[in-house]
Amino acid sequence: MALDFDSRKAPRNHGDLKRLVRAVRQASKADEALWLEWKSELDLDPADRGDKSGRAHVARAIIGFANRHPEEARRFAEGHGYLLVGVDHERMPGVKQHDVTELVRWITPYVGDKIGWMPTYVEAEGENGAVSILVITVDPPQWGDPIHCMRKQAPSPHKSIAEAAVFVRAREGETRPAKARDIDALSERLMHRPPSMNLALEVLSGAIRPLSCTEDEIKLWLREEERAALASLESRLAREAQPSTPQSALSRSLSHALMQTSEERTPEQYRQQVQHYLKKCRQKLPEALEEAAAARITPVALRLVNHESTNLEGVQVELYIPGAVQALETESDWTADNERFPRALPARPSYGPRSRLTFGAGFSVPSGDLIPRTGDVSVNIDNSGSARLQFPPVHLRPHRHAALESFVVVSSPDETGSVIAEWSVTCTNRDGIESGTVTLPRAKAQPFYELFADGRT
Repeated sequence: MALDFDSRKAPRNHGDLKRLVRAVRQASKADEALWLEWKSELDLDPADRGDKSGRAHVARAIIGFANRHPEEARRFAEGHGYLLVGVDHERMPGVKQHDVTELVRWITPYVGDKIGWMPTYVEAEGENGAVSILVITVDPPQWGDPIHCMRKQAPSPHKSIAEAAVFVRAREGETRPAKARDIDALSERLMHRPPSMNLALEVLSGAIRPLSCTEDEIKLWLREEERAALASLESRLAREAQPSTPQSALSRSLSHALMQTSEERTPEQYRQQVQHYLKKCRQKLPEALEEAAAARITPVALRLVNHESTNLEGVQVELYIPGAVQALETESDWTADNERFPRALPARPSYGPRSRLTFGAGFSVPSGDLIPRTGDVSVNIDNSGSARLQFPPVHLRPHRHAALESFVVVSSPDETGSVIAEWSVTCTNRDGIESGTVTLPRAKAQPFYELFADGRT
């Protein structure tokens, strides 16, 4: 069975890695690839202290991933390499968990400190219950990287690996000793240093906005909606309870005859309608909340600065925001005078006579057709695990800057502090990728229903 996993994106968080583990368990041996290797068993801390074969296998895989061609590696998982230990296409026995600091201490003498890699454990459901899977993530190779090799001999009762041994990861999913042509390719990678793009990404305004939407807050909001919907009924009942005069009776009679239709619902029928309205409000709340957040939260505005003396064409920025966040395209909050905001919510019912007029104050048109989105191209957003944004390409003149499409970011109220986002830039008239980080501030948390009032927050 083919690997059921989107290999275009790098799995980063725990949920992504769990999906990768499940995909490997359902795959076939032929699905090991340039970016992915798995091993059902490896003893990293054997009773025989002289046996370093388990650690050597991990080091061998890390070196192989690090020695890939940058452009070929970038086709999968955004250039990252992954070694999974404790699972294969036939079984999932899991591994014994070791302290991550110990793992790094065991492996670093063999791979050195020039390769970026990170071990983590993922809990998965094996054939006999929950097991731990070791996942080694290796950073994408870059132009100008050195030729990586074993920094120390790894003894083994079966076959030791000599110091300075060079390994490469082949396209067919095999880590093997380097051949002459591989050394030539790695030498070319070492010598090929594309000129960097001297760019900076700056935050002009906006912040990540934590939103709370607890059950208590939902009940509070629904109670307020119920109060507002019943206000017209209570007002009507109060007026009817007042003593009638000839003048008031005549006024009501003329009003009904000329301008209004009479109310045919009983108070009890109207109360039942209000309860149905509240039920629809709860159902539509997720959609309404997203709409209100996109329209009412102050968006994050970024600009890209070109510090070079040359033109950069077709400059495209990709931004990765880690954590429990969701990015949204900005929306207009313009509505007609009598239109509900957010539009996703049902119209609030009202009790009493309704106007016969079809123009003037009672006339409305669909506001969405009046105010189109600004710009022909918008930011592309992927919220499937953290948030990834791809901005429309811009042109950068020498020593000038360009504003990027603004966007809204919301987060869990449990998240605190600023967020360090990772950015990367490519352009059509320059090879290579420029990358860096930008710090996004986080605003004060607020309950969701405040977004349904007027004004940005």
